Amino acid sequence: MKKESKRTIVGKVTEEEKNEIKLLFERKNGLNELFRSLNDPGHPLYERIVKDMGETATRFQQWWNEKRDKYEWKSSKDGHWEINFNTCEISLVRSVSKS
Repeated sequence: MKKESKRTIVGKVTEEEKNEIKLLFERKNGLNELFRSLNDPGHPLYERIVKDMGETATRFQQWWNEKRDKYEWKSSKDGHWEINFNTCEISLVRSVSKS
């Protein structure tokens, strides 16, 4: 059985809100890249990067939680939301089985 993603647009955020999550998204990705390239617990920056990754992940999740409550987006236990940075649209993405 093959898994595919089904996307349903569930809402839209403002340009300012999009910019907030975009900054967090880029920071999260940058920290992950830095962590992967460093991968040395003895490095002086290691603990700082790990701490920053945790704080950024928390702020990232808080943004989604706040917008979920504000806009009352449809959700699913087997799905997650994604933002289209070009249109500010929020999609619910779910995995569906295809035979």
